[in-house]
Amino acid sequence: MTPSPERKPSPERKLSPEKNPSKGLKPSKERLAALAFGLVDVIGISDRFTTQAAQELASGIDGLQASDFSLELQAGLGEALLVAFYKALALLKPGQANLSLVTDLYLRHRFLCSVYDLVDRRALAFQLRHGLDREIQESASLHATARLADTRQAEGLSFGTVLAGYFGIAPATPELTETRLELKPWFGHLWTFQPQGDGPGPWGHLYLLAPRNHLGIACETSLCQMVARFLPFLGGLSPEANSLICAPLGTRKLSLSKPGHLSSSTYFDGAKPVAFSLNRAIEPYLVLSQTRLEGPAELATKGLLFAPVLDSLSSLVYRDPDDYQLGDAAFQHQPLQLPKAGAITGQGRRAGLLNQTTVNSALVEGLLVQAELSAIELSPCHHLCDRYARIYGYSGHGPSGVMNQSVLITSQGQLSTWRYERNFDSWSGRSADVARHPSLNFLAIQDSGAGPLRLQPLTYGGFPSECKVEDLRLFAHQGGIYATAALILSRSRYRDWLPDISAEAAANNTIDDMLVVQAWGQIDLQRCAFVFKGLPQLEPMGGAGAVSPSIPTAFEKNWLIHPQGDGASLLYSVQPWRLFKATASLGHWRLLGERSLGLPDGMAGPLRNSAPPFPIEEQGGIGRLGLVVHQRRRGTYVYDQYLIVLDAETLNPTLISRAPILSVNAAALANDAGFRKNDGVCYVSAALVVDEELRLFFNLFDCRTCVISLAIPELIAKLDDGQTFAQVHVA
Repeated sequence: MTPSPERKPSPERKLSPEKNPSKGLKPSKERLAALAFGLVDVIGISDRFTTQAAQELASGIDGLQASDFSLELQAGLGEALLVAFYKALALLKPGQANLSLVTDLYLRHRFLCSVYDLVDRRALAFQLRHGLDREIQESASLHATARLADTRQAEGLSFGTVLAGYFGIAPATPELTETRLELKPWFGHLWTFQPQGDGPGPWGHLYLLAPRNHLGIACETSLCQMVARFLPFLGGLSPEANSLICAPLGTRKLSLSKPGHLSSSTYFDGAKPVAFSLNRAIEPYLVLSQTRLEGPAELATKGLLFAPVLDSLSSLVYRDPDDYQLGDAAFQHQPLQLPKAGAITGQGRRAGLLNQTTVNSALVEGLLVQAELSAIELSPCHHLCDRYARIYGYSGHGPSGVMNQSVLITSQGQLSTWRYERNFDSWSGRSADVARHPSLNFLAIQDSGAGPLRLQPLTYGGFPSECKVEDLRLFAHQGGIYATAALILSRSRYRDWLPDISAEAAANNTIDDMLVVQAWGQIDLQRCAFVFKGLPQLEPMGGAGAVSPSIPTAFEKNWLIHPQGDGASLLYSVQPWRLFKATASLGHWRLLGERSLGLPDGMAGPLRNSAPPFPIEEQGGIGRLGLVVHQRRRGTYVYDQYLIVLDAETLNPTLISRAPILSVNAAALANDAGFRKNDGVCYVSAALVVDEELRLFFNLFDCRTCVISLAIPELIAKLDDGQTFAQVHVA
């Protein structure tokens, strides 16, 4: 870069009173904020004065005490460094030394905010006012300036390798290192990672910086495993003597936005992954030192080498003090114990006889609605969510944004999960909205039909920090409780280093710039945690390595796992009918066959899975299963639900309803004053048989969950009348 003619700024830089926040501070500390504003003026004008100002600022910030640092933040130090950073990104070349100096200054400011547990309100207000989180040019520039050339390697060691293995384009996740770490409290909001045994490891001393007021540890086991995996990578960065390696850690947001407040806590935005959580008030760090620290004060005095952002795999959770208003109990996801509560499975048909559903008044229509004495009710999860919100300090929430409920009855009790969002704008498929308006997946556990109930939001372990976990489908297998889930990821995050994934995603199942993959995990009922087990691996017929033109692409949504004895089957797709069988574990599946279904004429468009199969018990035992599938009308967001009857032993389809069993009633909808997001959505997420009664839980309008109840004998009569259902021919 050819230096511009150097123009020396006036040492007596005059600021108007409203732009001179440092006025009135102690003279010894006033100069840092003023000097930072002066740094903004010289960037792109004078390389020499930019270097001089940056070095003087670095010297002044070094060793700054908490009280003095707080005063400088009030004077605008952080705001000026933020503006300087963005101006340098726009005007300076990525490899230029001045760009590294300015970037390091801003990163050190953010690090000190976490060290002293201080929120830089002026810098946050500036970001919200100017939207700079959306104006960062490209994270690649930031990587280069912050000496983060190894970012792709860091991604590969994290969830990206798992994702690559899922699509069969890279080896599966490598084994963890032999290091086994334990996390122990140290000073204040500092923790230390210690290997099992005596003395430090060959990599030195490792610490976690996570201010307690804003950050919590949700899964210590996942955090220790993630850190062990990254230790060789961090140790190879070779910091200068007496310096620290600092790696910002990705976090999962637990909280929901207050009404009327902007949210800006995410480290990817607008489908562009940002290398640092630049618009987050306080962030956690992994700190590696070759010598043992004597106390937290050393963090403010030693040199820093910033590493890439490491995905903590949902083991760390974050609460922004400005954007969110939650009690500590809610931040910690404390359980709510209800000594007496209605059944989470709903009241059923018998309780609804006095309020019978009629075709003209129901918001849904279809074969089941027309059945005699069928009943429709709002799911109890609406009341439970509202009660939890009121008790534990959520602000401005009501019984809305409840969807995708799953229900399971086991020997351990009645279980249910559902997704709860603040409002209907929380989900739009755009990565910015996914991160800014996170949702909660609740877990309810009830010992009996209407006995004591425990309610608590699920925490996560092992999932990518910035992904959204949706569409849980519960199932029991060999004494454990599991669930499949759809992970909503930012496709652009992996585009550069996994182009095959990006290309295939663009041609298949995507939502804007989001990549949808299927995962499975185990529900820890005691800790109320959803622990990641993996992305299921699919194999064609003939075993691993077999070549088949019909290998699934892994983009089919809503995989359904159906336990059978000691094994399990995976219902992958309807058209064509693809059935997989578990091999060594639930993480590996082998294709049993691919068949075409002969469906009734006029059934256009593909059918896709909705809810796991339910038993149809007849005289002599369970000979058939019911499977609810859906068809999305072409060019619309209208879902029609159909019912397929399966042979309980072979899982081959035998019958299908000639018309939808459930769909939106457009006539009744026109007279309904209720709120909704998507008028056409009618989506079954769970099917449960209780006391010879079928209860279907369905998401209506992407905002509420309803339950329709029908007697099993009435359903069987429809199956066998020869008119309502048609034969399915499997070829």
